Amino acid sequence: MVPETVYPPREDTLLLCDAISKLKKRNGRALEIGCGSGAVTMQLASLGWNVISCDVNPYAVSATRGNVENHGLSALVEVHESGIGEGMEIPSDVELLVWNIPYLEMGHESEIPEMEAVALNDVGNGGWGAKLLGSLEIDSEKRKRDLLILILMRTDPISESNPSVWKEMGWSARSIAYERIGNERLEVIGFWKTGQGVKPTILDICDSTMDEAKKLENIGWQRVLSFSQRNGRGRRGTKWISMKDGLSSTWKLDAELFNSISPGLLQTSIGSVLSDALNAEMKWPNDIITKQRRKIGGVLIESSDSDDVRIGFGANRTRFEEGEISGGGWEETLGDIDAMDVFRILDTAVSSLLEDNEWFELPNMEELRNLSWRKLSRVLSEGVIVEIAGVPRRPVGLSKDGEMEIFCGNGLSQICDLDGTNWLL
Repeated sequence: MVPETVYPPREDTLLLCDAISKLKKRNGRALEIGCGSGAVTMQLASLGWNVISCDVNPYAVSATRGNVENHGLSALVEVHESGIGEGMEIPSDVELLVWNIPYLEMGHESEIPEMEAVALNDVGNGGWGAKLLGSLEIDSEKRKRDLLILILMRTDPISESNPSVWKEMGWSARSIAYERIGNERLEVIGFWKTGQGVKPTILDICDSTMDEAKKLENIGWQRVLSFSQRNGRGRRGTKWISMKDGLSSTWKLDAELFNSISPGLLQTSIGSVLSDALNAEMKWPNDIITKQRRKIGGVLIESSDSDDVRIGFGANRTRFEEGEISGGGWEETLGDIDAMDVFRILDTAVSSLLEDNEWFELPNMEELRNLSWRKLSRVLSEGVIVEIAGVPRRPVGLSKDGEMEIFCGNGLSQICDLDGTNWLL
């Protein structure tokens, strides 16, 4: 039952329902904002959620109540006439918040009846997404640590409600489902607070963040940040030189999460998200570089036993030259940002990819390989050549183990490390 002026179920509704069906959790307290005729609310209730629904359109409230009752779900649903900016308070016991955010630009009011325009048009100053984020930040300490925000947004062309605003505020994000409809890409994104309340260990100086990470508990999203290292490590046991005002960090993750993923592929996928976070490029297998090909930092994977995997990352703040060693810094790609703010950006990026928040399945091998290759190919597509024993070869792909695939004239070959290679960037 869909009265006039009420937004009916359409392709975006089905996309949102598809994303909900992929969640690992299937019960608890859920809130849907902008329930329309109640299709998403009824799906939530039928999966076992206890649902609070709201809409600013009184006809939508009536339609949802009627449809819920007709489908025998009234015991699991309560419906209110309210919304963000209309007196609605987000209950502290809500674990899942769902919203198909209006994404049309302002200016359609003359073409659409006023009540329908509310369900279709975004607003200025960061859009409805920013307004929701502002509501969540109020009394944030009272909210569930594992609260998941599931939002359908238009990400191409980007709408006023931009996912980047959430990341800037310390929310991790993972794309759950997407569909291109005409000239628009609609995407369902899950947002959660990075670390779900677990704070990082922060040190002014240490020997190695890799060693410090061994001391951390095996509970939750564990990571350590140091502003200076005395004995940092690089590839094959080489020393990582920590320059002044840089940062060194290590994330400690459960080894069981990566039983089916090789260390090489894990390293390249981490490098891809960290280089994106730094607005930088990536050189295989683990270097983060500026667009001028100066090295900012690098990724290192360690695992001394079967209990944990440690992901280390060191980065310099400024461009430097010291003897025969030279490098770049994040000030060349991000500007004048201090190490603590950079770490928050990096922490959110790694969390978005690998934090096990018990809502989603972690990325599989093929997803990580595609992610890595998309990033690596940005530099490789500029005509990069690798010399092996003085013979030029062209990189053409990435193996399931994170090895670089090269074309040798009579077929493909793989290189697993940099020894004996010379990259012509």
